[in-house]
Amino acid sequence: MTIGIKNEMKILYGSWDFKKARFWFWPIVIGITILFGLFDGIKGAFVGFLYGIVVGLFIIHESLPVNKKVR
Repeated sequence: MTIGIKNEMKILYGSWDFKKARFWFWPIVIGITILFGLFDGIKGAFVGFLYGIVVGLFIIHESLPVNKKVR
């Protein structure tokens, strides 16, 4: 790894938004799985688990720092 990548990873793991997103990942996945499972049984739970993973990863993606360039 280069020094730049290591510094960026430290910034990522040190950010408050990333920590909150990591904290909420599994509760969101479990909640959506249970919700879909109540409506459609085991098939719904499987689909809910996949949707939960997608939503959790989206939240983590949105919490990542962005280099915004102002024109």
